[in-house]
Amino acid sequence: MDSNYREVTDSDWRRTILYIVSFSAIIVAASFVLLPENWYLWVLIIALGTFQLVSWHAKNFAYRCPNCGEVFEISLAADFLGPNGGTKKYLKCPNCSKRSWATILAKSK
Repeated sequence: MDSNYREVTDSDWRRTILYIVSFSAIIVAASFVLLPENWYLWVLIIALGTFQLVSWHAKNFAYRCPNCGEVFEISLAADFLGPNGGTKKYLKCPNCSKRSWATILAKSK
């Protein structure tokens, strides 16, 4: 495997869960403060937070094709829209052009 990528560790999962829980807490807190008078701010917080979370994920993770073994990174749009299976994502490999459940990898720092 390329030295720029590594298997996802428990630490990576804990960090991801921490980010998701933090984002959820912000949404809940904002819902009490901003609804119903300023509902549009709540929607803005959800949209910006989701963009930030998916952007972070796209920058820090890559995928390995189960068919040819190619390791590749995906765009922010593909990360947001692609069907997700937790440790896998349904993607089209840029090398062999086959659609399959690619395995997630972490980018090495």
